[in-house]
Amino acid sequence: ITFTRFILLIVMACFSGLFAGSLVYSLIMLFQGVLSDLDTALFLKSVLGSGAAIVGLSVIAASPLGDRIAALFFPIRKMSLRDEEKINPVVERIQKIYRQKHGRDIKIRVFVMDMPHINGIALGRETVAVSTGLLKAASEEEIASILAHEAGHLHNGDGFFNMALIAASYPTLFLNNLLKNMIFFGPKPRWFPASGQDFGWMMGMFTFLMALLFFAYFIFFWVLSIPVLWLLRSVEFFTAWPIEYRADRFAMELGFGPPMIELFERIEDEDVRGATGFLAKYLYSHPPTALRIDRIERALGASAESAA
Repeated sequence: ITFTRFILLIVMACFSGLFAGSLVYSLIMLFQGVLSDLDTALFLKSVLGSGAAIVGLSVIAASPLGDRIAALFFPIRKMSLRDEEKINPVVERIQKIYRQKHGRDIKIRVFVMDMPHINGIALGRETVAVSTGLLKAASEEEIASILAHEAGHLHNGDGFFNMALIAASYPTLFLNNLLKNMIFFGPKPRWFPASGQDFGWMMGMFTFLMALLFFAYFIFFWVLSIPVLWLLRSVEFFTAWPIEYRADRFAMELGFGPPMIELFERIEDEDVRGATGFLAKYLYSHPPTALRIDRIERALGASAESAA
């Protein structure tokens, strides 16, 4: 999983650099009023400059500073005194077990989400957030199991890759949507005018023709961005469940398998996906709760057999 996501990170960073560089190059040529052959030196300079900026953003996003930036976009807050009384002893316990098992420390910064649902998320390198619904409904052992699960994401670098991938892929996502919005500038997305005075359609076609004249290289990479974005979504889809199963196993190996099962059994009825058909039910970022329980129980059974 980690190797696959690392390759995807490199692919997205390289393509975003090419895509953004093609736009920078096209803008320079537009301001110069030049419609000549490709200026290779200028194009490479534009691509390298854009690529360096994207790599820099990815490095920042994957650093502890990226945790703080990501926290600005999530509904989280600092712990209150009551939250600290519930959470801090559990975190210290997880850190102690982790130190004994792995021989090194793990930093866990916990925040709280004011929402009634039982939930937890891991952001970046060291940030974890749990919902008030979890703190109210779960026992200390169950809270520990969820925090251990999120610590598993930190240990495996899942949050690290998430933040780096967002920074590396966002230019491609933004530029892909930018051209579509420019082409479909009219009040309704259509290729043919609805009346003789459809100025929105005329503006859209004018923008499209200008793009063909001055932004040919940008359009070339825009076409390529479609399969690249499908690759991004496909890898995210096929790795989402294994990532969650791996974090569950991490929590189980720290000794929190039984309380995690207890919590999952109580919230299993909340896992109502409301979708019909085999494929629709599996287009979720998290596996069904019943399958997560099954995985943990099988792993606990295998551990018991090997110990015997």
